[in-house]
Amino acid sequence: MKTTLIKLFFLLLSVGFLGACTKEDDISEVELLGLGGETWVKGPIDTWLDQNYLDPYNIEVKYRFDRYEVALDKVLTPVREDKVILVMESIKKTWIEPYEQQAGANFIKTLSPKQFVLVGSPEYNSNGTITLGTAEGGRKVVLYKLNDFDKKNKAEVKEMLHTIHHEFGHILHQTIMYPTEFKNITTSYTASWNDFSLTDARSRGYITEYARASPDEDFVEMISIMLIEGRTGFNASVNSAPASAQALLRQKEALVVRYFKEAWNIDFYSLQTKTQTAINAL
Repeated sequence: MKTTLIKLFFLLLSVGFLGACTKEDDISEVELLGLGGETWVKGPIDTWLDQNYLDPYNIEVKYRFDRYEVALDKVLTPVREDKVILVMESIKKTWIEPYEQQAGANFIKTLSPKQFVLVGSPEYNSNGTITLGTAEGGRKVVLYKLNDFDKKNKAEVKEMLHTIHHEFGHILHQTIMYPTEFKNITTSYTASWNDFSLTDARSRGYITEYARASPDEDFVEMISIMLIEGRTGFNASVNSAPASAQALLRQKEALVVRYFKEAWNIDFYSLQTKTQTAINAL
């Protein structure tokens, strides 16, 4: 009886395979994403990206939605095609070109992330915050919320550049570490940074709420805010804080300026001016 059942099982299994692998369902004809099945003809957007990013900087820009380039547990929207060149042209003018003017042509080529992934919507988090950008090991930067981008809206430009300069700041300090004394200027770092207001953060010597997340985030937030707001805007932010906090922020400012000079031979204030000029020119 047992032998009969085993024979019956293998007979049914064989029939199942025969039914699954018919000529009409030839598996060789099924397109598999990422394994050669996804192809397209390059259009004007691709040509522009090749000429302005891939060829001169070896930077790939992915705008066609690829689920495996972003978090699988998030609901995200692809970037609109009419935003792609607008966004990347603005990034080139306000991030790449100021650094090239100040640090030379090879600076961005050597240190830039080698891939940008563009996403139309923000990434919403369970703690009520949204993610506007991420960086992975200095290789890839993901930019979110790009379907809202308007280069004539200065606030939108600054928001996007805040992300760019923040993530590039991480690449810089992961290559050459910032002065260790920066970590001891303020010490009330917290994973619950989003529970506190900007006014509260400034009163404690942090330039933004997120700067309280960790010393690394604090350092790159200083870089980003100093660049996107310029000397005048940054001074206004510092002067809005209590006198004791102003002194802390000025110590951090001095270490950022020193770091750029000692680590990269860059005059930070000159870079700051060039960045502001580029933002205003948009």
